[in-house]
Amino acid sequence: MNRTILKSGFLTLAVLFISLLKGLSIGEETQIGAKEVSLGNAGVVLITPFSVFNNQAALAYITNFTLAVDYRQPFMINGFAQKCLVIISPLPVATFAFSLQQKGIDGYTETHFGLAFAKSLGKKFSAGIRFNYFLTGFPEQTKSLGTFFVDFGVIYKTANNLTFGLHIFNPSRASIESLNLKSKLPSGATSGIAVKGSENLLFVSAVAYCIDKPLNITTGIEYKFTDAFSLRFGLSGKPIQHSAGFGYKYKNVIVDVALAHHETLGYTPSISLGLNL
Repeated sequence: MNRTILKSGFLTLAVLFISLLKGLSIGEETQIGAKEVSLGNAGVVLITPFSVFNNQAALAYITNFTLAVDYRQPFMINGFAQKCLVIISPLPVATFAFSLQQKGIDGYTETHFGLAFAKSLGKKFSAGIRFNYFLTGFPEQTKSLGTFFVDFGVIYKTANNLTFGLHIFNPSRASIESLNLKSKLPSGATSGIAVKGSENLLFVSAVAYCIDKPLNITTGIEYKFTDAFSLRFGLSGKPIQHSAGFGYKYKNVIVDVALAHHETLGYTPSISLGLNL
């Protein structure tokens, strides 16, 4: 194990935990993907199918046609579910991805369509962008209302097992206005770092800024016991949110499971399935 890399990882985590103890707040939104959730929502530096939501630039490193789904029940609320579908197609010119996300309860739904593409710009750098249509069904409306917006990101990999990520979401501050309410979609930026301490050990951390909300600081750690099985833990705060989960890979099938606990709102279980073709 490279001691310098490992030391850098521990120092990064130490700084983040000190910041958490000082009381920096987080928003209540969590990222898409059980792996991302179990690592404290530091998905801006992860390379998974759900990077289509968290940082489109990471899609450039996916080399197989991929199908993935994610399901969760936020805070164990009956009748409240969130689900999504991702289709990724790597082509010689770029990697393309389609995403569909839906959540809601009886009388109110949110549907999010996305079309993304990403491309490597050399061995160390990649960039990606997604074009989105967000559709909301309000109880008082006879039809759903929608709006367009974009989000985009970059990834930079160094030669010493460090990865940096940056993601910008809805910079135009798109919003939806119903008869009784104007709903602003979140706008902000997330930056993060991944430190690979060894072939089996990964540290991740991220800082997110969302307009009109406090900073969101997250951190997580993953340990791979084998090529097939990984265990993960994450932390965000304040209010404190703990998370844990595991990943299992069998041939071309990947299963990720996570459980996050919000100190006020309670538990949110989630599961993700991925198929590489």
